[in-house]
Amino acid sequence: MGLTSIIFALFSIIVIVIYFITPKRFKWMVLLISSIFFLFYDNFSLYTIIQALVVLLSSYIFGLLIDKYKTTKKGNLFFLLGIGIILCLLLYLKYTNLFLTTLNHFCNLFNINYTFNLVYRNSLIGISYYSLIMISYLVDIKRGTCKAQKNIFKCMLFMSYFPILNSGPFIRYNDTKNDLYEGHKFNYYSFCSGLLRICFGFVKIMVISQRFAVIVDTIYGNLSSYSGIYILIAVLLFTLQLYSNFSGSIDIIMGISEIIGIKLPENFTSPLLSKTITEFWRNWHITLGAWLKDYIFYPLLKSNFMQSLNVRCKKIFGKKIGKKIPLYLSMFIMWILIGIWHGGAYTFIIGTGLLQFIYIFLEDILQPVALKINNKLKINTNSFIYRLYQNIRTYLLFSFSMIFFRASSVSNAIQIIKSIFKNHVTTGNKLFDLASKGGMLEFLIFIIAIFLVFIIEVLEKKGNVREKILKQNIVVRWFIIYAILFLIIIFGCYGPGYDPATFIYRQF
Repeated sequence: MGLTSIIFALFSIIVIVIYFITPKRFKWMVLLISSIFFLFYDNFSLYTIIQALVVLLSSYIFGLLIDKYKTTKKGNLFFLLGIGIILCLLLYLKYTNLFLTTLNHFCNLFNINYTFNLVYRNSLIGISYYSLIMISYLVDIKRGTCKAQKNIFKCMLFMSYFPILNSGPFIRYNDTKNDLYEGHKFNYYSFCSGLLRICFGFVKIMVISQRFAVIVDTIYGNLSSYSGIYILIAVLLFTLQLYSNFSGSIDIIMGISEIIGIKLPENFTSPLLSKTITEFWRNWHITLGAWLKDYIFYPLLKSNFMQSLNVRCKKIFGKKIGKKIPLYLSMFIMWILIGIWHGGAYTFIIGTGLLQFIYIFLEDILQPVALKINNKLKINTNSFIYRLYQNIRTYLLFSFSMIFFRASSVSNAIQIIKSIFKNHVTTGNKLFDLASKGGMLEFLIFIIAIFLVFIIEVLEKKGNVREKILKQNIVVRWFIIYAILFLIIIFGCYGPGYDPATFIYRQF
C-alpha cells in the first residue's frame, strides 16, 4: 500500500474519520486495528504472522521480565534473550544472502568448487524499523528510562503504528506513548498544518522525484548508450530523486500523524545545504543516526574494551592521537552497521557505511590543515562563494557514495564510475529527450523541479514554511492549499513510465 496510492489515501481518510468519532478511551484501538490491517495488507500469511508475533512477544514478555529483574543477573539474561531473538529474526530475514554471498566469495578465493544458492525470505514491510524500535524499547527498560507496557495490545500499537512502517522515522517509547494511547480531539490548526505537509510530500514525490526517476532509471538501465556526461547527470540527479522521494514520504507520514495529534520526531533539516558530510548526516535520516549513537556508538565508546584501548593508545601514541583511536574505531563500527541496516548487500555497506566513515574521518584529520590553508590564503570562510563551494563539495561526495546505493552490485558501481570518464558515442538519446516526455512544457517542469528542491531547502532553513502559510487569513491559506492540490493533479506524474507509489526506503 504505497503512500501516494488511492488505496492509502482512502485508508487514511477512513482511519482519521473513525478515530475522531470514536470515544477517547477507544481511540488507540482504532490505531491498533488500522496498523494491523496495514501491516498485513500486502503480505498476509502464517509465515508473516509468526514474524510479527516473534518480535511482539519477545518485546512484551522480556520487557516485563527486564523491568521486574533489571538490577539482577536474571534481568541481564532476559535482556540478552529479548534482544537476541529480535536480532536473530532480523538477520535471518534480511541478511542470509549477505552471509551466503560472503561464503561464495571465500569459496572462489580458495578455489573451492562449491556455490551456495541464495534464498529469498518473505518478510513484512518495515521489519528493519520496528525491530530496531523494539530493541530500543528493551534497552530503555534496562536503563530504567521507561517502564514496560503491561498491555500487550498497546505494546503492539507502539511496534506497528502504521504510518512509520513505510519509511520511518524511528520513535522512542517515552516520546510517543502519551500521544498514541491518550486519544486526541479534532484540532482545526493541526488539521490544516498536517494537510499542508501531506501536500508538500505529494509535490516532492509526484511532481519532483518521479521526473528525476525517469531519467535516472533510463540512463542507469542502459549505461552503454550514454556518454560520461549523461551518466554523471544521472548520478547527480539520483541524490535529488532519493531526497525528494524520502523526505516526501516523511512529510506524508508526519502530516497524517499531525492531523491525528501524534507528534513524531523530524527526520530531515535541510541536508542539501550542509557544508560537510558530518553536518549532512546530522540533518539526513536524523532518527536513524540518533538511534545508532544512543544504542551503539556511545555504549561502545564507553565499554570496558574501548576504555582499556584508550589507555593503551595514549601510552603508545600520546594523548592527542591516542584518544582518537577508540573514537574512530567506534565510528567505523557504527557506520558499517548503518550500511548493513540499509540492506544485505556490499553495495549498501560501501555506499552508506564505509564511504561515509572515510569522508568523516578525513574531514576530522584534515580540518587543521584546511584551517591553516584558509588562514594562509586569507580566505573568507563566511563568504557566500566559500559556503556555496562547501555545499557543492558535500553534494558531490554524497552523490558519489550513492552510486553504490543505486547500483545492483559492486561491479556495476565500478562500471558506472568508469563510464563517467568515458566519452563513447551515444545512440542519439539526449537529456532533453529524456526530460521532455510530454514536450517542452515537461522539460520546463523538470528544470523547475531541480530549482524547487533547493528553494524548499532554503525556505525551510529560514523557518517553518507551513507556520507562515497558516498565519495568513483563511482565504489566502486555503487558496495556497488548493493551489498545491491543483499543482499535484495537473503536474503530478501518472501513467506508463511513472511509479509514484514506489518508495526507495520502503524496502527497509
